[in-house]
Amino acid sequence: MEIQIPLVIFTSFLAWAAGIFGTQCILALQKRGGAVQLPALICSAVVLVVGGIAVVFHLTLPFNLFNGFGHITSGITQELIAIVVLAVAAIVYLVYLRRDEGKVPAWLAVLSIALA
Repeated sequence: MEIQIPLVIFTSFLAWAAGIFGTQCILALQKRGGAVQLPALICSAVVLVVGGIAVVFHLTLPFNLFNGFGHITSGITQELIAIVVLAVAAIVYLVYLRRDEGKVPAWLAVLSIALA
């Protein structure tokens, strides 16, 4: 079996996005996030999108991508679920971040750390 570079890129970028997001949530719990919250969230989102694009290149044809979604146990479906869950958590985090002027509730920070 050969090394599949797009999967390595996806895994690395997903871990990087989750790491950035988790770190900013830890800083929010410690009340030390401050001005770094929004740039870190944007960086995490960009890295997550790049990782998601790498998955498409792994399958070479978009038809193969949609064919894999038919089975919950397929790797591509699990990858999609991981990306969507992290993206939804980041969107909810962004809403609270913008609404409360840089303050995020502790429950959301803990939930986001668990998801990351």
